[in-house]
Amino acid sequence: MTRSPAGTITAFLQPTSTPTATSTSTPTRTPTSTPVPTPTFTPTPEIIEPQDHHWLGRPFNAEHNNEPTRFYRYGSTAGGRYRIHHGADFPNPFGAPVLAVAKGRVIAAGPDDRIVYGERVGFYGQLLIVQLDQQYHGQKVYVLYGHLAQIHVHFLQRVEEGDIIGEVGMTGVAIGPHLHLEVRVGQNTYHHTRNPELWLRPLPGRGTIAGQLLDSQGRLIPEQSVTFYRRETPDQRWQDVTTYTPREVNTDDGWEENFVLGNVPVGDYVVKAYVNGHLYAADVTVTEGDTSFLTIEAR
Repeated sequence: MTRSPAGTITAFLQPTSTPTATSTSTPTRTPTSTPVPTPTFTPTPEIIEPQDHHWLGRPFNAEHNNEPTRFYRYGSTAGGRYRIHHGADFPNPFGAPVLAVAKGRVIAAGPDDRIVYGERVGFYGQLLIVQLDQQYHGQKVYVLYGHLAQIHVHFLQRVEEGDIIGEVGMTGVAIGPHLHLEVRVGQNTYHHTRNPELWLRPLPGRGTIAGQLLDSQGRLIPEQSVTFYRRETPDQRWQDVTTYTPREVNTDDGWEENFVLGNVPVGDYVVKAYVNGHLYAADVTVTEGDTSFLTIEAR
């Protein structure tokens, strides 16, 4: 825009034959300015790019099960049978040694009969919570170990990955002996969990699949079955997951997924979902140690 030059106003004094009385000037009132509030700077939220964060080792040695149960994954209700799952369950024999999955400091150790760490008091029974040394984009990361029979570390003790920290049990709200493992990001609360399968390091020769199942408006479709097929056997159903229930649990800050399948053998897969009677599919290739991402759009 071109700025126009301001015009100049010139005052002319008109002479008079009759002297005029000297007037008493009235002082001009100086306008009072209205304070303008200083604009408040609102920082733009950090955009977190999707990236692997397989920071966690496995919670058991090779003699025991290191695979989360399939039928009750993070964000699911096991077909409506249970409450929304906030972690991953590892069934193992009673008393099996539980290992620290990463280095950090113990910030809670003992029964949860007085402090609410989950849905209510007594929810996890004997538990441990470790705050990791490493932070995720400036946010603290916590790992919770629930339903333990025995605890072998104490409050504020430092632990290293692979240390024996407890034993498998079924204290609290538990069906059968197992370890309940949670990852919490930002705050140590029940409502700040993330899917542990995106944090657990895949075993050799394996990777992770994360994905989004979207409707025609680009919204995440909840509680929908997603089926995985190996490319070499496209007619044989290999595994199933259910997209997250849209309450209580969170997607990853970077991936923004609503389903995950962890510890998948490397190779090519076809992923399918039926939405409103229509079949939708996408291909994905799993590489060792990586997270492979796919999107299925139900249009």
